Amino acid sequence: MSAAATRKPGHQPPCVHHQLTKDAELRALAEGEFAARVAGWERAGHVPDDVGEHLAATGVLGALVPARYGGTAWTHQRYGEANRLLGTLSSSLQSLLTVHGMVTHALARWGSAEARSRLGELTAGRELAAFALSESVSGSDVRSLTSWAERGPSGWRLTGTKRWICFGQLADVFLVFAMTESGDAAFVVRRDDPGVRIIPEAATAGFRAARLAVLELDRCAVGSERLVGRPGFGLTQVGGRALTLGRLWVAFGSVGLAQSCVQATLARADRAGAAGRRLKDFQLLRGLISDTDVAVRGAHLLAVSAASALDASSEWAVSEVLAAKLAASRAASLAASVSAQVHGAEGLLADGAVHHRLGDARVMEVIEGNTQLVQDLLAEQVIARWRAAPEGANR
Repeated sequence: MSAAATRKPGHQPPCVHHQLTKDAELRALAEGEFAARVAGWERAGHVPDDVGEHLAATGVLGALVPARYGGTAWTHQRYGEANRLLGTLSSSLQSLLTVHGMVTHALARWGSAEARSRLGELTAGRELAAFALSESVSGSDVRSLTSWAERGPSGWRLTGTKRWICFGQLADVFLVFAMTESGDAAFVVRRDDPGVRIIPEAATAGFRAARLAVLELDRCAVGSERLVGRPGFGLTQVGGRALTLGRLWVAFGSVGLAQSCVQATLARADRAGAAGRRLKDFQLLRGLISDTDVAVRGAHLLAVSAASALDASSEWAVSEVLAAKLAASRAASLAASVSAQVHGAEGLLADGAVHHRLGDARVMEVIEGNTQLVQDLLAEQVIARWRAAPEGANR
């Protein structure tokens, strides 16, 4: 049963309603015809090929692009809320905002004049972008990339295989990371470039509607204007900034997913059992509900704080984002697990909404850096922040 199906007629869940912005564009992502359409895609496990056209009207596809390049230039917090709202309906579709936003921001900031001139196609939804970093042997360990870019007389030739690319089956533009003789680099690759092969990825437990793909590059020729930044700049700057943003969007999306799980849990706990007693009246179940509420609300506050830190160009914004990603992905896992527990055998149905949300929550602890990597990176930030503080200030 979908999250929408658990709501009382005419009633907006409190955890969503009181946080909705007055912006019509964001309301459109969570209410009315569009929301119903998204819920249908999620149930069918298939986002349509023209999804970009559906999203473009809200301005969300150009949210991280300056107006001079055809974007809508939203704040990080506003874009985060868009990710949260879509996350309440479909984690798969929310992942499109993650990868599309990562790529459009990178091209707007570091792309060549030619790459920037094509941003209008991406912001208008006529084209979609995907982030191609992971490989079979280098998921979170991005330093072990095996994809290779060889310099040619008029550009580059790329060879390698990228895996688990969200919306890679639909993407027109890929931001591809590869090694060169001068260091790591990022390149724009188009789906119709010679030497490109796109293969549907094997089915995964979560994100079943995210149109995952494998990208195979066989001496794929791209012009010199397709280099984003410069060699030696790809992972530390282009990729590093993109991953920071991606982790923030995953945090907001995880909060949205967790909120939908909470709503499903409460709806199930409010139903009378065979003896007329409701699950919400049992003390142990009330403990699960309260623990989940604290985790989800705390994660949302951390995500908002991280977005505000990026909007303010805070020195410790990366630390804020890592904390938000860690807390939110864990909150999603907890909320999904509690929902499955409360639903009992119903929560084990392979095609049921509860089971799908459980799979999606598991993905959130893996994508854009798994939980253990994020813990390691956050610990480094926490220690650095402690060392940078005035003597005795925070000790």
